[in-house]
Amino acid sequence: MKLKMTLQKRSLNLKILLSHQFLSVLMANHVLSRLIKPQLLTLFLIFLSSNSVQASTLSSNDLANNPSLYLAMHAKDPVHWQSWQASVLKQAQKTNRIIMISSGYFSCHWCHVMQRENYQNRKVATYLNQHFISVKIDRELMPDLDRYLIAFAKKASGHAGWPEHVFLTPQGYPFFALTYQPHQQFLKTLQRIQRLWRTNPSKIINTAKQSISSKQEHKITNALTKIQFANDFFQSLTDRQDMLSGGLKTENKFPRAPLLLALLSQPNLTEENKYWLMLTLSQMQNLHLRDHINGGFFRYTIDPEWQTPHFEKMLYTQALLAKTYFLAASRFQRHDFSQTAQSTLAYVERHLYNPKSKLFISSESAIDKRGIEGGDYLWTEAELKSALTEKEYKQVSQDWHMDQPAPFVKNQQTPAWLPTSTSKNWSRIQRKLMRPMEVIPKDTKSILAWNGLMLSAYAKATKALPNNRHYRQQGTQLAERLISIFKQPNPPRAFSKNNQPMGKANQQDYAFVVQGLKDWQAVTNDSQLTPTIQALRQHAHQHFLTSKGWHYTSSPLLPGQTGNWAIKDDALPSPTAILDCRKKAALSKVTSQVTTSPLDYASYLNHFDCRNGS
Repeated sequence: MKLKMTLQKRSLNLKILLSHQFLSVLMANHVLSRLIKPQLLTLFLIFLSSNSVQASTLSSNDLANNPSLYLAMHAKDPVHWQSWQASVLKQAQKTNRIIMISSGYFSCHWCHVMQRENYQNRKVATYLNQHFISVKIDRELMPDLDRYLIAFAKKASGHAGWPEHVFLTPQGYPFFALTYQPHQQFLKTLQRIQRLWRTNPSKIINTAKQSISSKQEHKITNALTKIQFANDFFQSLTDRQDMLSGGLKTENKFPRAPLLLALLSQPNLTEENKYWLMLTLSQMQNLHLRDHINGGFFRYTIDPEWQTPHFEKMLYTQALLAKTYFLAASRFQRHDFSQTAQSTLAYVERHLYNPKSKLFISSESAIDKRGIEGGDYLWTEAELKSALTEKEYKQVSQDWHMDQPAPFVKNQQTPAWLPTSTSKNWSRIQRKLMRPMEVIPKDTKSILAWNGLMLSAYAKATKALPNNRHYRQQGTQLAERLISIFKQPNPPRAFSKNNQPMGKANQQDYAFVVQGLKDWQAVTNDSQLTPTIQALRQHAHQHFLTSKGWHYTSSPLLPGQTGNWAIKDDALPSPTAILDCRKKAALSKVTSQVTTSPLDYASYLNHFDCRNGS
């Protein structure tokens, strides 16, 4: 019966395709079109229209007018993008088509390249529309689904990144993943996937299901003690510390803010660890992870020496690193660390504040309005000569060693430089090279979780500089705004540029706002915050904690989204380390997770000191 229905659908689709082609020929041939009676042509068009509607309910792009700038920028792609919802699975099963979920974000450079080379290509789009159900998600609005896809991609291929593409069976079992691919390679990959699905679907389904079912349950063992975890943690840290360049030994360098914050909270660090911390923080602020002209930190560098940034700037990076540098300034009595923290908050207030939502927006893009990566940050020789006096240009030429080959290229061919501070005349040079903030493309959605991180940063700023009324005022306003949002029956995940709610608040939003309010209470001694903090924590436990662990959302759609007892740190702290502060017996459920890769669970260094419900 199923085979018969499938054949009927294929026959119908073929008839419609042939009919459209036939009509195009007729309309193009004036002689033939004159021979057709108008009444017959009208009936023919009605027949085509009705059958076309029956043939597919996914015959258009679903992203028009989406409040997410990332999703909205894909609204004019010829790909029939769908938003993620339960109906996608139903449609996939009804039509027996593979689902491709593509996850990215607005400020991601390679996401823009992938769109330009593939999604806007008619040949690729036609093939996707014929054989796949294509879903586009904003990873910042759906961190639960994105994290699941990224975890699968790492397991399946050993690496992951954005834009991330994961292919799923119609039942929702993932079986293949890829990131950016050039046009021809991407098209060939799609063809190979479709060929295998057409010739041997059972192999794909069985393999995908086995991958999900083989997901090992973490055995409940004796509760992990703080001493055991600390020993494993610091041994792993010693093995991976880069004592020459700072950071960890990797091909690229991420700030790893949760790791730095966890270490700064430990009272008894060895001299070696103190040295590594100060080296890492100095390298991050003095080299090219930091934007020395406009302010703020880039997301990471693509080299191990902190020299070549990936140019997007994220709100969470600024919030976490401002907090980090305030703590480090106090611990190591380093005035330069305090200056870095203050300049980072100044950048956020200048570039990322939205007065309509009274919140901070999420990011600035890696590419400029002309599509050039780093275009708003890199300077060519001609641009520098035009912006600076002869004396100032001579200064930068000398300090940046411009007589040597340029370290960057702009627009794929012109030599360019990324500014760092000069030995003289820096204030004047910096002022002249600062881009107008409205020039740099921004993702204007305001994510509640990331604003919770900003509240924590203002708490540390207020504690470090108690006489600074500005930080106290900013923190108070932000705390009040977040509290008012979470008093709503269904708080959103984010707000748009025009203050329209987007999505639904998830576990991460509750966790980071709880932490922000706790940090703010600690510095202001405001006991009135206690009921709100307790209510948010209770809501998180009721809606996101299940018998199988923590979920980001209360209703995950895929069969493999089974929850985790301990969520790893990544660029952001672990939300479970904040929320899952109950009884010591609960630690037994996370033991096998945190001991396998302790540096990925750095936030759990503080987990052992918490009190039930605190």
